[in-house]
Amino acid sequence: MKKTIIASIVTAAALSASAAPLVTIGDQLDVFFKGSVFGRWDSNITYASADKINDYSAVFRVGMEADYGRNSKFKANVKFYEDLIRYAEEKRFNANLSNVAFKASYEESALRVDANFSFNQRYQNSSTTYEAARAGQLVRYDDYAAGFLVSYDFTDKLGAEIGGQWRYMEYQGKWSDIYSDLNIYSVPVSVLYRITEKISAGLSYQYRYNTFSGGQYLPGYGDKRNDHFGGVTVRGELLPKLTVTAYAGVGYRDPNGNMSSDTTFSFNATIGYALTEKIGLFATGYRDFGNGASRQSIILSSGEFGVNYSVYTNVTLTGSFAFMNSKYQDSIRDDDEYIVRAGISYTPNKFFIIGANYRYINNASNIATSCYMQHLVDISVSLKY
Repeated sequence: MKKTIIASIVTAAALSASAAPLVTIGDQLDVFFKGSVFGRWDSNITYASADKINDYSAVFRVGMEADYGRNSKFKANVKFYEDLIRYAEEKRFNANLSNVAFKASYEESALRVDANFSFNQRYQNSSTTYEAARAGQLVRYDDYAAGFLVSYDFTDKLGAEIGGQWRYMEYQGKWSDIYSDLNIYSVPVSVLYRITEKISAGLSYQYRYNTFSGGQYLPGYGDKRNDHFGGVTVRGELLPKLTVTAYAGVGYRDPNGNMSSDTTFSFNATIGYALTEKIGLFATGYRDFGNGASRQSIILSSGEFGVNYSVYTNVTLTGSFAFMNSKYQDSIRDDDEYIVRAGISYTPNKFFIIGANYRYINNASNIATSCYMQHLVDISVSLKY
């Protein structure tokens, strides 16, 4: 298996790094072939607290991508790829996973409409699928998402946004009898005032409806939850070289069943700062209500800080540290997860990427069987032709 991984990477690297689209139709549509090879070592494939399973694997990604609208107000991008995952020893984890992603936009002088859809087959565990981790198995599920956002400027200073988002997680095989499928519908609305050419601020509200079906769960968890958020939004270049997109306010969860309603401070922020021409700093923060695979209600608080360093024009080093706290409501469980990441990428042009990454994950929980650690190393070659 190791020889197969190396041979595949060498073959991909030998291909042209300055390729044009595979097919061009008219002056609007470009079609590309996309292929990637990942060589990976995983120290804890199932996120187990004990009896960890480690192995080498290769992921062969084959797909197509199409871009439309080079000279049009309407632009669209669609991607399809198949991940063929093959393990050196643990053949039972081999899988073929399909993935589809679609994005489209339409823009006039005062109007912009964005839409998206994605479908991803997953074969992996999470911090809430501990039954699978204890059994030394992986969970298979389908992950659907779709959404739209309409932005309209009433004047040069005043604008508004309204959208709709949907996500559906459907468990497959034996796990559909254990874990609950989840449907999430949300409607975000914002009114924004342009303070300067580069800074906008305003008020935001979001309603989110969560529904569950199937699986094994505590009767008191119920089958739906209503979430409300209200707060302020700030976007733009607040200072030279400092870009911020953030909202902050109050979140309220109204569950059914025997669970208690709850109110919490909620926010989502992305910050970028160009320290020098070669060094970029980034930070993200997040706090909101979440859901577990067995209908648990969770308050998630997370943050990440990192740096990108362009050693040369086409070579970038990346490092980051992330932290997430998962506070389970109506439960004693409280998890702290730490993630350290380091990587390097070589991108001679937009068609060709070589990368290597290392990640360390430590989920420290006050429930011993929910603790786990993982080391993950991967080398990848990606080609777009």
